This record gives sequence, C-alpha cells and structure tokens, in this order.
Amino acid sequence: MREVIEKVRGRYRLSIPSKVLMADYDDKEGDLYIRFEEAKHTEGDPTDDGLVIVHRDRRRIVGIEILNLAEL
Repeated sequence: MREVIEKVRGRYRLSIPSKVLMADYDDKEGDLYIRFEEAKHTEGDPTDDGLVIVHRDRRRIVGIEILNLAEL
C-alpha cells in the first residue's frame, strides 16, 4: 500500500496523508480506493490523465481512487 501511495504522491505531486483508514480493491476492475479520513461530503477531481480521482473535503485530501492500478 505504501508503494502505491508514494507513486501517486510522486506522479501527481500531491500532499496526501500516510495514515490509511480504509482500502478497498476491486480485483475484477483493478480499481483501488484508499480513504485517509472520514468525511461527510467530498468532491472528486480527476487527474489530467484520468487515472486517479482525488477526493477532498473542502481543501484536505481524504481519499484517492485509482481507476486501473496496473496502469499506475
């Protein structure tokens, strides 16, 4: 998990938390969702390449969704 977070940090220059609250992997689709904090409402913004969706609660990153882990 740490390697995936470091790849996302480096590739997209994001300041994301290290502490993982929850992770969910869909092996059928290859998608990985990592939650760092609980949030009532989030806004998801895709990266320029569309591979990662960054979920924010106001300005904090509370989760990331990698749409095809094998492509990361």
